[in-house]
Amino acid sequence: MKKLVVLLSIAMFCVTGSLAFGAAGQKWYLIKGKDGVCKVIQSEKKTPAAIGGPYKTKANAEKGKAKKCPPKKK
Repeated sequence: MKKLVVLLSIAMFCVTGSLAFGAAGQKWYLIKGKDGVCKVIQSEKKTPAAIGGPYKTKANAEKGKAKKCPPKKK
């Protein structure tokens, strides 16, 4: 029983550690497609279509999208 608890603890530590390090490299970018539509994407590197970023959070990227790509008035 003790071995099972130790193994489960190690497994949980490995999973949470890999999630934390995996998310650390991800950044949010604002891209504008050929059709003129702006999108927020998550990427490790800046893409050629990026017009904003990197942002640390998706919420910050959405704010940048509102400033750089305001909705067109009809």
